[in-house]
Amino acid sequence: MTRTLLFFALTSFFFVGHAQDTETGRKGQLYFSLGPEYRITPIYDVAIPLSEEASFTNIDKQNSGMALNLELEYFVSKKLSVGFINSFRYDLVLLDAREITGDFGVEGADYKLLMGYHLYLAYYFKVFGKGEFFAQAGLSLLNRNSDFIVKELFRNETGALVGTAIYDSDYNFFANKLSLGYVKGRSKLSLGIYVTHRAPHFGPTTSFMVPHIGLSYNIGKL
Repeated sequence: MTRTLLFFALTSFFFVGHAQDTETGRKGQLYFSLGPEYRITPIYDVAIPLSEEASFTNIDKQNSGMALNLELEYFVSKKLSVGFINSFRYDLVLLDAREITGDFGVEGADYKLLMGYHLYLAYYFKVFGKGEFFAQAGLSLLNRNSDFIVKELFRNETGALVGTAIYDSDYNFFANKLSLGYVKGRSKLSLGIYVTHRAPHFGPTTSFMVPHIGLSYNIGKL
């Protein structure tokens, strides 16, 4: 946690120190930005029933932590934009408590490069001279590349093995992304939340929310 706070502090200092005004003449322009996003521990009711997939992982750990966002943003007008973000994070997929073949063994946790895809609309409004606030809403597909294989054994009443099933599963889910933020020059700070009512960790009507805070730097026009 200390390293995360230090990273955000240093990144914020860099952004502020290199801020430039990019609002003028941005209509019809496509911009490329990058920066970190920190996803805070998810919010959900701990009393709700969990799915079988939830027993294979740590829900909080899998859906929180640092991500790197690469962003393309096109300004339809001076104040309205449409954008796409590709996020990357190396994080937990499965815990280290999976089935071991043989009488005894230890297997490490499974980590992968997880990806997210985000489409959004954003609206900017001028405040404080050169600064702007913005509101952003969109749709996200999270936890791509979280595929794993499940093996299930079936036994009869005497304990004899009668069948084996092997199937693919994953932790992918769609979420609505809502954000508010502040822009000054090329630097952008955002606070928001991912909200979904369908995630593989829970039943189909369970509300699942992941707060996030992000920083980004506008590299320039494409």
